[in-house]
Amino acid sequence: MAGIRRHLESPGVSLGEYVRRRQMALADELVPRQAVYLDQKFWIILRDVVAGTRTATDEVELLELLRERVASGRAFCPISESSFVELFKQRDTRTREATARLIDELSLGVSLIPFDERVVLEMESFILSEGGRKDLVPLHRLVWSKLSYILGQVHPARTGFDAATELALQKAFFDHMWTISLSEMVRIISASMPPDGDAFHTLAKRLNAGNAQHADELRSFNQTYGIELRGGLDLVAPLAADIVREIAERATGRSMLRDGDEWNDLVRQWHAFLAEAFKKDEVKDALRTLHINTSLHAAVRWNKAQRFEANDFHDFHHAAAALGYCDVFLTERGLKSMVTASHIALDTRYGCRVAADVREGISALRERA
Repeated sequence: MAGIRRHLESPGVSLGEYVRRRQMALADELVPRQAVYLDQKFWIILRDVVAGTRTATDEVELLELLRERVASGRAFCPISESSFVELFKQRDTRTREATARLIDELSLGVSLIPFDERVVLEMESFILSEGGRKDLVPLHRLVWSKLSYILGQVHPARTGFDAATELALQKAFFDHMWTISLSEMVRIISASMPPDGDAFHTLAKRLNAGNAQHADELRSFNQTYGIELRGGLDLVAPLAADIVREIAERATGRSMLRDGDEWNDLVRQWHAFLAEAFKKDEVKDALRTLHINTSLHAAVRWNKAQRFEANDFHDFHHAAAALGYCDVFLTERGLKSMVTASHIALDTRYGCRVAADVREGISALRERA
């Protein structure tokens, strides 16, 4: 009640702006720290070191190094929604909660906003920049959130209160959720978390069948990338068109429907524009989440001996989060080989050091200190 009363006494800004300011304040706190992204393999290794079931010198040293860096204000280990989903693949309640406690400690409660939200954020920033806006907030100040919102933000709505009280309630609820630990979330939702579905297995099977059918049509990696990009833009171009629609409506006061000939023309225009724009390095830098994901899909398709596996889609999202916004990425050897391959070189493009074993991870941390 105190939080609601405080927000009622200082109504201030809208909910969206309030959330945005909290995110930017969090980003400012993180500026001195190195962002170190660990995939599930490394979280499990470190959890087992904490438990005493792993005692290898290198593994103990990695945990001690990360703990020292986090405690001294020099690093943090954020997670993404893929990390959260994979946490629930650990069916043993005891080890799952132990992993969550370690994530709470090393992440400082920080996560990246979800993959889809980053795609929209990057696209909006790109469109406004193309339109000449010079006062844009840098993306690195808008991509960080707290673990409680790792799957996106949900706010109380239709509460039955008047508008001012509902806004105060929403802000107070946000303040409360901002402080909840991953350990607490795991305890609360473990029983209700649905079991792993087969959606990614089905997707992998469908993509493999299509790739086999059209393998002879692929002549180079760049051509394969273009094919994957155009497929991805079927989903992204409507997002771009919707951003443009909202900007136009604010500027002109004239509403535009999200269907009909005018809308379809706008979507086609943005599909064509983006397909051409991605030939430029600065666009790949601006729309990094889409570029990373497209590159990895293209890499699998171009390597005609390789087939998609269900877990690849989690791995690609790990890579998009880590390479796009972190300084060090500790991951599997196969994924490291893909992202560092000379014809892709995502690590070089985004300035992220990638390591695939514990000793190499220690070297990467010391190198980027």
